[in-house]
Amino acid sequence: MKLLHIILILFTLTFCLPSHAQLSCDELDVLSESLDDFAVEFSNVRDSDIDRSLDRTLRELVVALKQVARVENDTRLSAWIQNLEIAWEDEDRDDFEEAIDDIIDRLDDLYDRDCE
Repeated sequence: MKLLHIILILFTLTFCLPSHAQLSCDELDVLSESLDDFAVEFSNVRDSDIDRSLDRTLRELVVALKQVARVENDTRLSAWIQNLEIAWEDEDRDDFEEAIDDIIDRLDDLYDRDCE
């Protein structure tokens, strides 16, 4: 659980971008890897371990991801972030994990498009 908080804190601190900036290839790569690590760690978290602190941190994650979608001007990414929010609010773990996977896949697509 502690690792989960550390990953999310590093994620939100690393990717607080000015509204006009675009992610570099390194940032896209690190972001995708961080979310992948988060997804693995989150799958190990028991429902009973989800508390207000994790809830607040996940809301910060959504804010950061929305900023990335805005910077990248990516409507698909925005839609999956919205799915992530809805799944979290509905406490639907399967949909939440699916949305995280979709977001990671989209970040990988952006990397492939811009960096390969």
